[in-house]
Amino acid sequence: MSTVQHKKLGELLIDAHIINESQLRAALSNQRSYGGRLGMVLVKMGFIKELDMLKFLSKQLGLPMVDLYKITIEQKFIDLIPFDVAEKYNVLPLGIKVVSGKPMLHLAMSDPTNLGAIDTIQFTAGYKIQPVLALDSSLTDFINFYYKGREVPKQTAEMPMTMRDEELSMEIEQSAQPETIMHNESALRAETSANKSDDPSDKLLPFIKALISLLVKKGVFTPDEFKEALTNEYKNKV
Repeated sequence: MSTVQHKKLGELLIDAHIINESQLRAALSNQRSYGGRLGMVLVKMGFIKELDMLKFLSKQLGLPMVDLYKITIEQKFIDLIPFDVAEKYNVLPLGIKVVSGKPMLHLAMSDPTNLGAIDTIQFTAGYKIQPVLALDSSLTDFINFYYKGREVPKQTAEMPMTMRDEELSMEIEQSAQPETIMHNESALRAETSANKSDDPSDKLLPFIKALISLLVKKGVFTPDEFKEALTNEYKNKV
């Protein structure tokens, strides 16, 4: 991803002279008072059209766009991200694509500048994330469709799509397993046990991962802080 992506959405829009600083301040004030994602606040306040913002981000960040009405997401990919995480960040897992021998989870989102969301989802799903742009409003509709079984409203407007269904719904092959944050612990256990299935602690691993994921969501620590602590602990043991 481009280094420009380290900038936040508001900064990118100001740099491109799409909105001005007073409009951004007004939107941020509205967001603090009533909540919501900044992009949609800007749209609701009439400062930018939703599709125009998506096209801008696609061009600025070099990211593909997808029309959620025109693709089918397999359940095995939906299962990679819990409903509460998908709802909180308004994202949808689309599929796995192997890039340079490494699996990447294509994630539909409306604000790829939200690096905190990407870090959390990478940790939760266990895959590196490749953002794909989708309309915020359609993401909400399709999260309810895939997770809650609700009916999707009829599409009111066509949007450009730069990724096709077959490019997203790829099988997870044995050679493309997720690169989870627990890889250091797994490597250590492999050195100390010839048969992992005989290790009682293996049965606790799913519960440990669930606990860590919950603590990250609660803001007790970040995925990067956990990685650093795990790495240091591993180094101390060897």
